[in-house]
Amino acid sequence: MEKLSHLNESQWQAVCHEGSHLLITAGPGTGKTHTLTHRIAHLAPTLKSGENILAITFTNKAAGQMKDRLAALGVSPSHVFTGTFHAFCLKLLRDHFEHTALPKDFKVAAPEDIGGFDKETLERISRMKSSQLALAPDEDFKNYQRCLRQNNLIDFDDILREALLLLEDEDIAARLRRRYRYIFVDEYQDSNIVQNALLKILARDGVQLTAIGDANQSIYGFRGSRVDLFRRFQEDFTPAKILTLQENYRSASGLLAASGQIMGGVELLARLETQGKLVIHQAATDRAEADYVAHQIEKLIGGLDMNTSRRAVRSLGDIAVLYRLNAQRHALSQALEHLGIPFQVSQKPKKPEKYCDEHALGRNEEELEFNVEKVSLMSLHAAKGLEFPVVFITGCESNLLPLDLMEMKGEAQEERRLFYVGMTRAREHLYLTHARRRQLFGRTLAQEPCPYLADISEELKAIDAARRQTLKKDPDSLQMKFF
Repeated sequence: MEKLSHLNESQWQAVCHEGSHLLITAGPGTGKTHTLTHRIAHLAPTLKSGENILAITFTNKAAGQMKDRLAALGVSPSHVFTGTFHAFCLKLLRDHFEHTALPKDFKVAAPEDIGGFDKETLERISRMKSSQLALAPDEDFKNYQRCLRQNNLIDFDDILREALLLLEDEDIAARLRRRYRYIFVDEYQDSNIVQNALLKILARDGVQLTAIGDANQSIYGFRGSRVDLFRRFQEDFTPAKILTLQENYRSASGLLAASGQIMGGVELLARLETQGKLVIHQAATDRAEADYVAHQIEKLIGGLDMNTSRRAVRSLGDIAVLYRLNAQRHALSQALEHLGIPFQVSQKPKKPEKYCDEHALGRNEEELEFNVEKVSLMSLHAAKGLEFPVVFITGCESNLLPLDLMEMKGEAQEERRLFYVGMTRAREHLYLTHARRRQLFGRTLAQEPCPYLADISEELKAIDAARRQTLKKDPDSLQMKFF
């Protein structure tokens, strides 16, 4: 097969790999989906009668994007099942319900469908189901499961666990292996122990597994994902080859260098010919921080007042404002509203009046209305997989990043990876803001700068130094001055 001009050498090697399982380590902006879809397109013509490809994603949005890209490459949807782990496993349970202990008309439960259990209990049960193969159920767990089954319900975690039980039937498992000769898994660093066990059953008897992802972007440990599964891929799936994509086509070189320093020297090769701009700003309060963000956005879009408008540098849809906790959003939305800047907030879709599997599977995902001229406000977790020319990360403070506030505490390395994910959403402009005082949950807190900021070299922080004289006129601005 002749090499395609729009694939670099590393991508081409991954597309053409043969003879074993394959793990592709792909940093942010290295063309992960581009590579994966071209590999699927490369293998689709080799399928024999009755054979198909299984392409697994972790969000419905990612599945939709993959379907669109495969269609553009001429891959027939009849040859590829593209969907999330949950969508695939739910289809298995529907197709083979007579081999399960589930009723034919079971439904997937939404949290509001299950009464009598507090949020903490529900989260604890979910963590148990997603992080353990063998369970030791307590009374809460037993009562919860009894409540589900009495109402013909299963929850999100049960979809995977019931599918795993189903695949203990070797006839069904063998049938699936004959059907799906190639399996692809996107964002493999987000997989949990149950998903790993499912893949171990399916990727046997000549089935080839291709997984792609980045251990440095593993940020869902609180949901049961385990970054060690990514690192032990060659042990779980033998024989296996590991290939790496390092050429970044998203972020300016200065921003890429700064984000790499956060992860202890991760080196990606910047292919954009711009240095980019990194601005770090300290404000007196969270209100002042929000005002700073809003005014910077106003400058970027050229102003909203016809009398003072300047030539726009960016459009509203080019800009995202990120935060660690949703509680930070109130001050930001107020500041944007005060200046009349339109914005949208990522949120979970509303529950439809009539049940269907497709809607049930989408309830756990946050959505944004794309192709609109609005600034996007979202949590750092919700920003994963997205990119914007301009990104603000607010609340870069020691008890928010890493999270260590009241009873909320994030795992240290995962919090660092989360900050890295946020930084690598930016293409050209990245603003890291923090406040000396912040109001959260009815308390006024004295804040210290996020420790990650000290990991960024001074020369990268000083990219905007040429404008320092102008910025000194703003008494609240302490740009480029830390600690």
